[in-house]
Amino acid sequence: SNQLPVRAKRRPDNRGWSFSWDEDSLLLHVKHGLPEDMEVIYVGSLNVEVDLDEQDDVSQILLEKFKCVPAFLPNDIHTKFYHGFCKHHLWPLFHYMLPYSASHGTRFDRSLWEAYVAANKIFSQRVIEVINPEDDYVWIHDYHLMVLPTFLRRRFIKLRMGFFLHSPFPSSEIYRTLPVREEILKALLNADLIGFHTFDYARHFLSCCSRMLGLEYKSKRGYIGLEYYGRTVGIKIMPVGIHMGQIESVLRLADKEWRVQELKQQFEGKTVLLGVDDMDIFKGVNLKLLAMEQMLKLHPKWQGKAVLIQIANPARGKGKDLEEIQAEIQDSCKRINETFGRPGYEPIVFIDRPLSLSERVAYYTAAECVVVTAVRDGMNLTPY
Repeated sequence: SNQLPVRAKRRPDNRGWSFSWDEDSLLLHVKHGLPEDMEVIYVGSLNVEVDLDEQDDVSQILLEKFKCVPAFLPNDIHTKFYHGFCKHHLWPLFHYMLPYSASHGTRFDRSLWEAYVAANKIFSQRVIEVINPEDDYVWIHDYHLMVLPTFLRRRFIKLRMGFFLHSPFPSSEIYRTLPVREEILKALLNADLIGFHTFDYARHFLSCCSRMLGLEYKSKRGYIGLEYYGRTVGIKIMPVGIHMGQIESVLRLADKEWRVQELKQQFEGKTVLLGVDDMDIFKGVNLKLLAMEQMLKLHPKWQGKAVLIQIANPARGKGKDLEEIQAEIQDSCKRINETFGRPGYEPIVFIDRPLSLSERVAYYTAAECVVVTAVRDGMNLTPY
């Protein structure tokens, strides 16, 4: 996947790095669905920049201690690949946001696409270094690595390879506005199995293959297959779930901690609604605040009683659209609290710092319900 399921921090003495598992990473949760005796090696990038002279040592530590193989992307490629093509072209388009004008969305920039392909090639080289093509399976995750199957198929014609898309796949009318639409479809079809969250996303993908590549699928007893250059590519609907065992164990742990009691005392006699979202233009955080404002206006009896705690995870992308949303959210919080707040009562509690899983669970324990108001989403596991 694009990111390894590890956290990296510079040591306090500035000599080297310290690493730990990222307990929030979906990849770690997915591993629990695999047989216990199956060895899993993760290939992906780190969320920090590692100097060239440190890369060999970091690679060795990650492989030995975490079974992780880091792909080091040069800074210019990473910026264009992730913040450019992924976050300014694919992410908005896959969530049905078209670049209507130069000021609304980003005009297509071929250099960003070239950086995307270059980054996927670097990932492929790291996979090739550790793979045994006769025995191993490769599972590729998400829209950051959609052309990776091509590089691996060129090298290993019989490699068993799957791809899973964690975001929506848009209808053909939307998808066809992407200038590299055919290149991405053909690259994905180099996988043996392509997985989607819902039937709608799979149907949109099949429709794109039909309209743009002239490929028709066959369906038999629930199995959907596409014939592509003598191979059958399977299409499966596989919604991601949540790891209940982990949540239950963290809940038990949270109940013993002071934070839960502190929150229950802080909001005693109040009805607490909770929002947990990434800071993102599609998560509808400001719409949730406006709905809360409307509820307090229409139902004055809830004034002084209802509290919305909104936890906002740090933004993954950058750009003007995101800055505008953040400014709107800040304005709404200020206005609602000034209008309906009183000594000892704030209707909106906005938390925009990273929280540990146990602290987040403490807020779940204090809340009556979680409110999710995403405008459009793949399969939003963030609140969990």
